[in-house]
Amino acid sequence: MVQSITGPAASHGPDGPAGADAAAGPADAIDKPALLRASWLEGFDAAVVRDAAACGTLRRVSDGELVHARGADADGFYTLARGSIRFTRTTADGHATTIAMLDAPNWFGEISLFDGLPRTHDAHAAGDAMLLFHARTDFHRLLARHPAIYARFARTLCLRLRATFDLVEEAAVAPLAQRLARRLLELAHIRPSIMNVTTTVRGRDVPLTQEELGHLLGMSRQTIAKQLRQWEHDGLVQARYGRISIKQPGVLTRLAYPDRQGLRAPRQEPRPNEDLP
Repeated sequence: MVQSITGPAASHGPDGPAGADAAAGPADAIDKPALLRASWLEGFDAAVVRDAAACGTLRRVSDGELVHARGADADGFYTLARGSIRFTRTTADGHATTIAMLDAPNWFGEISLFDGLPRTHDAHAAGDAMLLFHARTDFHRLLARHPAIYARFARTLCLRLRATFDLVEEAAVAPLAQRLARRLLELAHIRPSIMNVTTTVRGRDVPLTQEELGHLLGMSRQTIAKQLRQWEHDGLVQARYGRISIKQPGVLTRLAYPDRQGLRAPRQEPRPNEDLP
């Protein structure tokens, strides 16, 4: 279970991005060490966590606010303390295509910091959110001081690459119903994914439109709507504009994983002192 990350706000200077600690206000107080221990510094020594907390600043973002733009230079690294982030790309006709959703207490922005290339996607707040921001220079200074952190990021990036290969294979061989069921279970936090490993028994509503689901799966909105109507008729889901509720997660799980007697446990990240293979 993820520990609470709400606590006394730390005091910091004026440096850092707009909307940092002082602007967050006492109502949005976040226990930064607890947040880091619940995310990318899980299992690390207290000294590492303390150093990372000291150079991170809190930033509050409103629903729909741009966090970073595709093609922009990387200014830093983000840990999601509260809320969700939507990653999109804009099509030639000006429509934003949802690529992924990320929820607290996950992190993002490390790719451009490691390869030195521009941001790969637009990132917007999906609802009000709170971020812990590490500026680029602070992030690299932290890695230089605590090189064991490199192993954590290397393993995480490898796991995400493996998950990408799995998605490519799934897109080639799995039928639409199976693929849609898997994405809904992951987005509802009933099943873990490489982007969001935390799950809940009852799950949550999926905060996407049918068009956005179609973009995620490479299908038309009409195709997604047809499948959802069938499932709604069968009592498996309830579809409303911009939101889908899972009514029978057990049945949907059997549709998503028809060949499994027992569901495979999610891949676990190693402790920081484990050697990479």
